[in-house]
Amino acid sequence: MNTAADTVLQPLLAADPGAPLVTHYDLGAPSRIELSVTSTANWAAKIAGLLRDEVSVAPGDVVVCDLPAHWLTAGVLLGVWWAGAEVRTGPADDAVAVITTADRLERHPADVETLLMTTDPMGRPLAAVGVDVPPGVIDLAESCRIHPDAFVPSGQGPHALDGQSIEHLADPTVSGRALVAGRERDDVVTVLARILASGGSAVLVTGADPDAPGVADVATTERTTLTL
Repeated sequence: MNTAADTVLQPLLAADPGAPLVTHYDLGAPSRIELSVTSTANWAAKIAGLLRDEVSVAPGDVVVCDLPAHWLTAGVLLGVWWAGAEVRTGPADDAVAVITTADRLERHPADVETLLMTTDPMGRPLAAVGVDVPPGVIDLAESCRIHPDAFVPSGQGPHALDGQSIEHLADPTVSGRALVAGRERDDVVTVLARILASGGSAVLVTGADPDAPGVADVATTERTTLTL
């Protein structure tokens, strides 16, 4: 059974597992974190295991992902897909879980299973960086660590993102190394999904406006081929 995550990862792992898949610059920190295809797949497997084994996410379920530009967002997106679920970027009455960050928690209903993603540059759990986790809410980075680096899916729903299949998300014009810049972008999950579905890689830049000089420097250093 090929899930949306398998469709994305299998060709990349076969071609060059050590190639960069997501690179995140926080120019305000400053920091630079890069994950290879293999490292991203490891995170995705852990998150998929958490979703299936502890949150009971099943193939065809809907998971709301309200997340900022961060390297772990790619792991979450692929993890949801590996669990066979559909990512929704907006409110969904039929969602079985919500994955978001601490500063966005109030956007979402309290009666849905909620996981908080860390935005720490090193991916440290929320408690380790002094962020309080409300009762009943899962610290994603902490809880997923006990799960294996490999995942065997049990099925795939019909949709990958907001009612679209992984095939419909694929676009050869975004199959290169894409620069995604901006202080706050609500569309980053959608943009990352398009890049990954198309076989591309992403360079995320936060902590600066898109037209800041540092962003142009990143584009040159990382040899990006398009900007989204």
